[in-house]
Amino acid sequence: MKIISIVLLIPISALSLLFWSCTSTTKEKHKKNEAMSQNMASISSADSTLFHFWDKFDMQDTAQVKNPEKGEQQLADFLQLLAQHPDSATRDKAIDLMLDKAKVNRESFDYFIKQYEHYLYDGNSPMRNDIVYESVLRYLIKTDLFSDLEKEAYRPIYKLVRQNKVGQKAEDFSFELANGQKQKLSEINAKYSLLIFYDPDCSHCKETIHQLRDTPQLVQLFNQLQIQVVAIDPWGDRSKWKNYQSELSYEWINGFDSENKLLTFNLYDLKASPTIYLLDENKKVLLKDTYLQQVIGYFVKTNS
Repeated sequence: MKIISIVLLIPISALSLLFWSCTSTTKEKHKKNEAMSQNMASISSADSTLFHFWDKFDMQDTAQVKNPEKGEQQLADFLQLLAQHPDSATRDKAIDLMLDKAKVNRESFDYFIKQYEHYLYDGNSPMRNDIVYESVLRYLIKTDLFSDLEKEAYRPIYKLVRQNKVGQKAEDFSFELANGQKQKLSEINAKYSLLIFYDPDCSHCKETIHQLRDTPQLVQLFNQLQIQVVAIDPWGDRSKWKNYQSELSYEWINGFDSENKLLTFNLYDLKASPTIYLLDENKKVLLKDTYLQQVIGYFVKTNS
């Protein structure tokens, strides 16, 4: 279960940015061109920093590696830089260089592999990032340090992190409505869909649902932006789902995976609850495995 409480950090004044626009002047365009040139130079510098980030770190020194203030802090700083880099080939190369260096000491290598999983893939980690973890997994399924059997253990996870990525069309699935009728995700007609996979027994799901349902500013914002909330219980207990109806807004689409296909076929990576996706009108993924405050931040950023 996710243990991170979601707190709305966007004040009402910030929400007004959603409806603000301006016209760029020639001077502003010139500034943008200069900024782009500066960004190109900084990207080159960022590549160099990533590729040489571990040059002075001694992987043979196991005590240093396992010291939280040394090895773990170094990795956390490294991951922050990786997350800011848009190019997957650069991320792959940076991680390849780091793990190749760690291979000299199997104890160090295993330690960092566990830390990568903890930071990037654990449902409770605020730094979790499938895009960066995908680069780690690509290394693990090709390294000569593992046997074929060890590599196979990572392939299902690799498949999951590559599914429903930002920019991809979300996996379609059918679900049962409260009235007994069936509906598909692809059949929902809305400018945006906020897809929430929840567990009726999950206290943090309840917190998120109540926050979304009971915050007037959020309700108004979602109505203005034509965001349809789609709450899905994939866990297969019909009686719990039925008894949970009163917790949800009547304006939402409330569904139940009566055929248990979401979990059986791993259509979505549901390692924690709630799991939230933001989709566009064509059901392409805009945000994957996100938080409510990040959804709000997305609209503030894209409409400012």
